[in-house]
Order: sequence, then structure tokens, then C-alpha cells
Amino acid sequence: MVDRKLLGLSAKLFCRAVNEAVVSRSLRDLPKRDQLTQVQLACVRFVHLHPDSSVGEIAAGLMISNAAAAKLIDRLVKRHFLVREEDVQDRRVLKIKLTAEGQKVLEEATLLEQRYFNEIVDRMAPGMAENLQLSLKAFLKAAFQDPETVDVICLWCGREHLDECVGNTRYRELTGENRSKI
Repeated sequence: MVDRKLLGLSAKLFCRAVNEAVVSRSLRDLPKRDQLTQVQLACVRFVHLHPDSSVGEIAAGLMISNAAAAKLIDRLVKRHFLVREEDVQDRRVLKIKLTAEGQKVLEEATLLEQRYFNEIVDRMAPGMAENLQLSLKAFLKAAFQDPETVDVICLWCGREHLDECVGNTRYRELTGENRSKI
């Protein structure tokens, strides 16, 4: 019999552990001049995955207000991680693009995240990583009950689209087609 209270607590601790021991640590370990907040990294990653986004698209993708997105972009433009460019067909529209410097910082942060996550997995007992992967897949499949939920969570994930990702496989089960690449 599963102790659901303990399971819920463990799930929260898992999320917090990934956040602290992987994401926050990777941001702290970037060179001082390149350090970002989690929201700033999410914005840089979103622009990388969604080239030529508008402020509104970034706001929707990060689930923040347009005003908050505009401020966030301003800070990243000042640090030379993003640039604003006028749309060639409509000068009133600004497209947000990643700079080479922004791309470099994103790659550094991603490599650190992967390294720190792998270090944790390597400390697990043999076979436990596979058990974790199966359990997470089962949980996510149960959580993804409709294509809209898959879209919202996949958009927030901020990672490269993979055909074998549980988000895509669940979307395919629900709709009969693959999710569009984000």
C-alpha cells in the first residue's frame, strides 16, 4: 500500500532537489559575468527554441505578464544575451533574437545542468535510474490527460523537442499525431 502523503512529499522533494542541486547550482557555477536567474535562463532558452518571438509570445511561453516579459527582455538585451529587431514586413513588430553571447551562456548552463544531473544519477544504486525513468514516465502519462495540458507543460519544459519524450508520446496517444516541434 502506497503512503500517498509520503509519496506527495517525496515528489515535492524530488522537484526541489532537481531545482537546487541541478538548475540553481548550474546557474551559480556560471562565470560571474554570465550568471542568470532561473527566469532569465528560461527566457534565453525559450528564445533559442522559438526564434523571432515577440514579447507577447515570450510572456505566454514563460507564463508571465507582457510587462514582466518586457522588463526581463530589457535586462537581457542590456547584457547582450538578446537583441530586438524590427520585423522586415511590419516595422511596428519587434522580434527577439538570441545573440552569440546568449547562445554561449545557454550552452554552458545546459552542459552544467547535464553534468550535475548525471552526477546524481551516477550515485544511485544499480538499476534505480531505470526505475526512476519508468516511474516518471508513468506519472507524466497519468498527468497528461489532454493535448492542451501536454502543450502547456512541454512549452514550459524549455528543452529541445525529442520524438521519444513522454510529452510527445502521450500527445500522439491522445491525438494520433506527433506534437509540433517547439
